Amino acid sequence: MLKKIKQQKIQGFTLVEMMIYLALMTVIAVVIVQSIVVVLKSNRKGFAESNLRNTAYSALEGMVREIHASDSTIIASGSLLQLNQSNPIANVVQFSTSSDARLNMYEGGSTSTLSYFGPLISKDVIVKNLIFTNINTGKSQAVRIQINLTTAVDGQTKSEWFYDTAILKGSY
Repeated sequence: MLKKIKQQKIQGFTLVEMMIYLALMTVIAVVIVQSIVVVLKSNRKGFAESNLRNTAYSALEGMVREIHASDSTIIASGSLLQLNQSNPIANVVQFSTSSDARLNMYEGGSTSTLSYFGPLISKDVIVKNLIFTNINTGKSQAVRIQINLTTAVDGQTKSEWFYDTAILKGSY
């Protein structure tokens, strides 16, 4: 009879094959983890920008609405705006920043009886700078608003300036 050849089954990997496999898997894992980190960082940045813009638009809309409903300005300089309104509920409306960098609204029958109405910005956003400028052309009166807001979401900080101008009631 012819020689019978025994076939042996090879089981497992050699050390070299195992090292190559581990190196490839490590490279793939590092690329995947880095990709996830970039996506999460971009997501946080986008959320911070969205939060900042939504807060700014909401605050500006509230201030512009009150300016449009006002008959005249009492004070419009720096970070303080006081408006005179012919409103039976509140004759005076005031916007100012507090010591904790929040934009607050106050209402009252007079400047001495102002009561806190509430904040106009979310708790995650702070006011870095707020400037009210009175514009009086002789025929019309307006208030220019400049506000610099900052927010931080999971280490991503975003700061931006926002601007608006509103004409007082009966000034157009």
